[in-house]
Amino acid sequence: MYAEANQGAYPPAYQIGRDGRRWHSWRVLVLPFIEQNALFNRYRFDEPWDGPNNSQLASEMPRTFAFPGLKPQATTTTAYLAIVGADTIWPGAKAFRGKPKDGLANTILFAENNGLGVHWMEPRDLEFETMPFDLQKPDGISSRYRTPIVAMADTTIRSLSPNLDPRVVRAMATANGGEAIAETGDGWQIIEDGRQRELNK
Repeated sequence: MYAEANQGAYPPAYQIGRDGRRWHSWRVLVLPFIEQNALFNRYRFDEPWDGPNNSQLASEMPRTFAFPGLKPQATTTTAYLAIVGADTIWPGAKAFRGKPKDGLANTILFAENNGLGVHWMEPRDLEFETMPFDLQKPDGISSRYRTPIVAMADTTIRSLSPNLDPRVVRAMATANGGEAIAETGDGWQIIEDGRQRELNK
């Protein structure tokens, strides 16, 4: 929906402020597209995400950013992070345009994370160059559930097998990497409701 409203451009992973630092997250930019217009209109783009006015919105995380089964008012930590890097669909402050050469169904749009403790307004996400591609690492794709899920660029939600090869996860994170990905017995599964998954022990 965001891309359709912005001439085919996805939101940038972050916006840079006057001081050269990351000020605003993609999670704030998409608020009008997840029925959060009122919250978006109260957000100030002339100050950082943790500025004096924006800090007053800290506790108002939309339910969309919480793990299924958790009450959003119980946390300000987002469960969903982008994978930021030159070869991903989130190149940074520059918006990705068009369709990924690797295919919409083979490109991760964002992923679950259970460990980095990123505030929902904070312009911080997974970094392609430094993140582990093994699943269930706190600084990578991870979940409070046994099988982490990712949202693909074709809007499907996929469950990742705990045995998925890290090389496959890395290939899924790129948008134009040219890797060939095939489903196997340890491949992806589409799930309907994240609350039905087994909790990670």
